[in-house]
Amino acid sequence: MSQRVIVITGAASGIGHATAELFRDLGDTVFGLDIAPTVPEGVTYLECNVGDRASVEAAIKTAGEAHGRIDVLANVAGVVQFGRFDQITDAEWDRVHTVDLKGPFMTMQAALPYLRACGGNIVNVSSVAGRVPQAYTTAYSAAKGGLTQLTRSLALELSPENIRVNAVCPGTVDTPIVSQVAEMFPPDLDPRVADRLMMMLPGKAISPRELGSSIVYLASAEARMITGCVLAHDGGMS
Repeated sequence: MSQRVIVITGAASGIGHATAELFRDLGDTVFGLDIAPTVPEGVTYLECNVGDRASVEAAIKTAGEAHGRIDVLANVAGVVQFGRFDQITDAEWDRVHTVDLKGPFMTMQAALPYLRACGGNIVNVSSVAGRVPQAYTTAYSAAKGGLTQLTRSLALELSPENIRVNAVCPGTVDTPIVSQVAEMFPPDLDPRVADRLMMMLPGKAISPRELGSSIVYLASAEARMITGCVLAHDGGMS
């Protein structure tokens, strides 16, 4: 049997980049979807805006039709949001939900025929913010909470078709986005929530490669009995 076909969104940096490297090093055929072309060497870059259905469908079709199947879809692309609830604009709310929730919804819909062709599986990157309450992250928390429940619900729906759906829920991952987190906090941060938010700073972070290793495991044959799992990487926050 030929090597697996892997599709990873957000493959140009951070978790997606590290995950693409790990699958590549296993000898898999890896397609890296992103708006930027800086995917790892040996990974096939496909330009894709995960918030645009036409862009998503075109990229997924190219990857799926190249080999007639998609063995693994890893939804890694995401954006973060911090700020007071009463100051969130419609545009900010829509941007976060489009990338963090609607994006995975669209990629999974587009990839489903190719996943069905081989009994493939999906791994979504959610967040601890979708599992436990966090002040000043309402748009982001709502989107990631939605993604967590979408993962669980779809796992039940697709289980009879031998398609597994799981998620990883990191607290802090040492990525360029996280390095800017402190700058997003309100200047008069409530001390009652400061400690929890400080858990998201780089000094408390895990590496993208650590999280990528969990994605690789959940997508592996060794995890064949795992579906609907939400694997926390949060130092016990949840």
